[in-house]
Amino acid sequence: MFKEHNRYSIKEIRQLGENSLHIHGVSKEDAAIIIDSMLEADINGVATHGIRMLPGYISRIDSGQFSLKTSEIVKQTPAFTMIDAKNSIGAISAYKAVNVAINGANQYGIHTVFEKNCNTYGAAFYYAELMAKKGIVGFTCCNSPAAMPAYNGLECMLGTNPFAFACPTKSNENIIIDMATSVVAKSRFETARLNGEQLQEGWALTKEGNPTLDPIEGIQGFVLPMAGFKGYGIALIIDLLSGLMSGSAYLNRVGKFYSKDNSGMNVGNMFIAIDPRIVCDGDFYNEADEFLRILRDSKSIPGKKIIIPGDDRKKFKDTSMKYGIELTNKTVESLELLFTVKLKKA
Repeated sequence: MFKEHNRYSIKEIRQLGENSLHIHGVSKEDAAIIIDSMLEADINGVATHGIRMLPGYISRIDSGQFSLKTSEIVKQTPAFTMIDAKNSIGAISAYKAVNVAINGANQYGIHTVFEKNCNTYGAAFYYAELMAKKGIVGFTCCNSPAAMPAYNGLECMLGTNPFAFACPTKSNENIIIDMATSVVAKSRFETARLNGEQLQEGWALTKEGNPTLDPIEGIQGFVLPMAGFKGYGIALIIDLLSGLMSGSAYLNRVGKFYSKDNSGMNVGNMFIAIDPRIVCDGDFYNEADEFLRILRDSKSIPGKKIIIPGDDRKKFKDTSMKYGIELTNKTVESLELLFTVKLKKA
């Protein structure tokens, strides 16, 4: 059941999703932002942050875990802006923060935005790419609920703390990097359990700190950082910059998306926007094309091509735009219950 997938119309789900959010009190403008961020995740093959999350979002709007307040600038200089998201839906506050970062970069060449009192913003690449589409080099990172221990530790202390980077080029072939600081998303453990599969070596520890391939033991234990101590260090840096620096929660104080008391997550976000037209002396976009050409033309292993970050998602996106997004039966069932209509296969 879990492994079965079919493709569905992006246009239909966009309309139904926006309508559902609007019915539950979200403005049409903000509903469009939320659904676009989810659909872009599905279109690019990041289903963990895709439209499957919509029923959970609506449940949290109805329960009051997400507020519908408007985020507010609380401090601003030419170098940085501090925003209080006021526990609003993550995609909405992040979208507005991106626009502040872009405007600041357009004026001063570079601008950093910190956000506090946030909820998860979904797929990080979405916001970096919003900047790249405006000719801006974009970077974002955020902290997240604790899932990884400190090095040699036996207690969840750090989140998987993702970051994303997007660089525009003249050819519009944006260079995009998006990754968590864990070796895999912990949601992969649940997928493995449902599929009756084992975890890969180096993914997880039991709650006693022993390596395990058992997804249930991994769920009860810890996901490991990418690249060992190096990934642990990067996760720590992101927590300091996006969490502590912004005045948000940090380490194991970050709230969970599925909280029992309907409290907000108090995630911290950071966005950096760089306008190469101001910062770079030469023709940055042409040189970025040349950068890619040199990489792609470099000598490769026989029978294999040079891969640039984002290549895999471009192929996935082309297929999605042509044939529709791929959804599991479980996701379709939950959406049909929410929309009260039968979704048509693409």
